[in-house]
Amino acid sequence: MKRRFRLRRTADFQRLQREGRSWSHPLLVLVARRNDLNVTRVGVLATRKIGKAVHRNRAKRLLREAARHLHPRLEPGWDLLLIARSEILQAKEPQVREALARLAREAGLMGGSGEG
Repeated sequence: MKRRFRLRRTADFQRLQREGRSWSHPLLVLVARRNDLNVTRVGVLATRKIGKAVHRNRAKRLLREAARHLHPRLEPGWDLLLIARSEILQAKEPQVREALARLAREAGLMGGSGEG
């Protein structure tokens, strides 16, 4: 995912967790908040509850890849935080993609007709 579409600053993550609205799935949690930009930015989080670094990195890779496929169909103007849950370690990439797409539809974030 391109740099301008990524959330990286701690302050952005904290603001999202504090002010955003969340939707959950057994594999992940989606937190969304409007931003004042014309792009949707995505941040990924995997805490130590997931496991050791190799497990956290796999979880983040799965979430980033799912977000990359879904990003063209998302409405612009949102900050999104994807939080991995431990069950994600048993999931394959298509399952994570479907889980994220379902949460995005529930949240009303789906928009454009771009291919994903």
